[in-house]
Amino acid sequence: MKNIDNIIPLPNYIRAKKALGQNFLIDKTIALKIVEALDLGTEDTVIEVGSGTGAITSLIAPLCKKLYAIETDQDLIKPLLSVLGKYDNVEIINKDILKTNIKSLINSNTRYKTVANLPYYITTPVISKFLEEANLPDVMVFMMQKEVAERICEKEGSRIYGSFTIYVNYKYQASFVADVPPESFIPSPKVTSTVLKFTKREKPLVEVPSEEFFFSVVRAAFSQRRKKLSNCISAMPVFNISKEAVEDMLTNMDIRADARAEYLSIEQFAQMSWNLYNLKTK
Repeated sequence: MKNIDNIIPLPNYIRAKKALGQNFLIDKTIALKIVEALDLGTEDTVIEVGSGTGAITSLIAPLCKKLYAIETDQDLIKPLLSVLGKYDNVEIINKDILKTNIKSLINSNTRYKTVANLPYYITTPVISKFLEEANLPDVMVFMMQKEVAERICEKEGSRIYGSFTIYVNYKYQASFVADVPPESFIPSPKVTSTVLKFTKREKPLVEVPSEEFFFSVVRAAFSQRRKKLSNCISAMPVFNISKEAVEDMLTNMDIRADARAEYLSIEQFAQMSWNLYNLKTK
């Protein structure tokens, strides 16, 4: 990123706080790609997580109807106000997103989108927070550590495919937006970042007996990755099924009896959850 015109200036008095995992985006090209991925309209409501000094916020504000800029660092509120003060559609909220009640901002009938440059240590909790909302965002555009993005987009058969992969893809279609090199930030992180776009599915990817039961099966399956799936499932008292019965069920599903969780697709997990549910409710 050598072109000086492509750099978003950072105020001299701003210092990143390591305890908050702060890395400020200074690459204008990446900021524009993030905003483009949101595909904003003039009637859109947006929640931005971690507004920082307003690099992305200032690009979103002119394009949407309402923008909630959530920033946990009190020291960044003043620079945010200086950048966003001219926009009457922006509400700056000085709060930790994990302690923020989304329902207090967005009612059950309001469609919205969300965007974030996520500190690596809270990536999974923040994504999970929005996935657990009754009113899901239509679109989420999140920047995260590349390894986490790869895990979310992975297919079965890989060592990095896991329960979080299934959890995200059950309700959202994840797509790649951009890789972001360390020099796009101040301070530069030691790893490459990736921007993903999550588009809400019209209906969940698979039909399951209940979401709670389905994800309990998934969590149990991945609870001990090195163990056979039959051992993991039969070890959970909630299913009340023997190892031999699990192996028979897998064989009937054309899955090897000694298979491990990482080799099952989300469709196979759905089928297995139905089989277990039917056995449990007999």
